Amino acid sequence: MAALVDIGGLWLLYRTGLFAAAQHQPLLHAVTHTHVLAAGLLFTFTVCQLDPVRRRWSLAVRGPALLCAGAGHAVLAKSLYAAPPPGTAFTTSDLHTGAQLMYYGGDLVEIALAVALAVQWYTITGRATARRTVKVRGFEAASAAH
Repeated sequence: MAALVDIGGLWLLYRTGLFAAAQHQPLLHAVTHTHVLAAGLLFTFTVCQLDPVRRRWSLAVRGPALLCAGAGHAVLAKSLYAAPPPGTAFTTSDLHTGAQLMYYGGDLVEIALAVALAVQWYTITGRATARRTVKVRGFEAASAAH
């Protein structure tokens, strides 16, 4: 749900007339920027399990969600490279620069989140392996004593 709010909000902003309208209305501009920031933080907190909720999603859910959100973000950036948001008149150079920043900046954030997931996975599996090793060694020691 956090990925849908995050990426869906970006698609709504850049692929409808909302972006052009926000350029002329300061309150709408502030609301859209606040939404983009809050949705991105919510998604990041959910992927990294920093969200204050009872239900924790497994790595098997958070990993594909990150992958799908990254794909949606990249496709949006590429579509912005090809065509400006409706109702705007950006120069081709500005449009390409903004789209490239969105594309590569998003990749950097997604890589950082993937590293956070990998560290969590390594920590979880490393602890489980250590527990199994301790149990096996304890069993072997107990068997040898008898």
